[in-house]
Amino acid sequence: MVEVEFSHFHDSLSPHGTWVYLEGYGDCWYPSDVEDDWRPYHHGHWVWIDECGWYWVSYYSWGWACEHYGRWVYTNGRWHWVPGYEWSGGWVVWCEGGGYVGWAALPPTIIWDDRDGCRTGGVVWEVEIHEYCWVFVTCNRFGQRNLHRYAENTRQTKALLRRAGVRGCLTAERGRPMNRAIRFEEAEEFSGQKPPRRKFKDERDEKSRPENRDDGELVYVYRPRVKKPKNNGDQEEREKAEKEKAEREKKEREEKEKREKEEAERKAKEEREKAEKEKAEREEKEKKDKEAREKAEKEKAEREKKEREEKEKKEKEEREKAEKEKAEREKKEREEKEKKEKEEREKAEKEKAAREKKEREEKEKKAKEEREKAEKEKAEREKKEREEKEKREKEEAERKAKEEREKAEKEKG
Repeated sequence: MVEVEFSHFHDSLSPHGTWVYLEGYGDCWYPSDVEDDWRPYHHGHWVWIDECGWYWVSYYSWGWACEHYGRWVYTNGRWHWVPGYEWSGGWVVWCEGGGYVGWAALPPTIIWDDRDGCRTGGVVWEVEIHEYCWVFVTCNRFGQRNLHRYAENTRQTKALLRRAGVRGCLTAERGRPMNRAIRFEEAEEFSGQKPPRRKFKDERDEKSRPENRDDGELVYVYRPRVKKPKNNGDQEEREKAEKEKAEREKKEREEKEKREKEEAERKAKEEREKAEKEKAEREEKEKKDKEAREKAEKEKAEREKKEREEKEKKEKEEREKAEKEKAEREKKEREEKEKKEKEEREKAEKEKAAREKKEREEKEKKAKEEREKAEKEKAEREKKEREEKEKREKEEAERKAKEEREKAEKEKG
């Protein structure tokens, strides 16, 4: 299997999207060639491979990386890919029921363990998975290509999740990710047809793969082994470099936004001044026209004007009085209504925030305990293995020393 550095992702994906720094995740990437309603594992199809279970055949040139390594997170109004070291046929969680089958990209909070698989204990999928991440198709479409053509609209996600049940995600088999939450026989049963079954043809780089990566018998796959960092020092240096890069990009964005804002304000000011000048000229012309008309009609309309003005004045006073009373009543009612709505809204938001905070703290506490427990068990295993190895080496050394002594005594005798 080909082995690459972690930086290989950055070099390969840069032409197809943008790298950004996200707090809590580090360097992340988002694609530039997707539609507004796109979500991960949307453009492609599923095939069954005996050695890994369900394998996602992506139709994107960057799919070899972003839909087989790492995780996805939805933030700042778009999907961002968080790089990872482990390869799988597709890092997804599965749903099935009510005549539909669905899948969704796993978030960074779902940790992979070579022994236990994906750690999902205590996970509430409705909370963990972003609503617009799910891809649902009817069961009879599951084995077809171009699944994005048959995917249900994201507006239907909530209703479909109520009909379907979560089946699970990836498990570990000899330390490898296995995508078998839905078995091959089950898929054949609920789809009414045999799902596509293929074998792998490994390629040495992503560019050597044919455009049709699934020829009906073989799936052409590029799945290099990604080197993991040897020590924490390398990781710290990389994180420091990533942070400095993010700060530079942030500063450049802010300066660009400032320049664009100043330019927009200057243009808006010029347009306002132009509009005000035209308005003043128009008003001046209208004023002169009006004065000319009034002068010509003044003698004829003087009596009628006086009577009309008196009548209008009286009507106006009565109307203004009525409108004023009405406005005061409406204002008072509106203020009382707004005050009540504000109090209810603040109360609801406060209760919601308290609930979310409590759930988040409980979740973080549980995740931390599970990590510490797993790390402790791992350390104990490694210690036991070292002790057993040292014991075997010591016994072997003693055996060899004994044989040499016996041999020496025999030769001496």
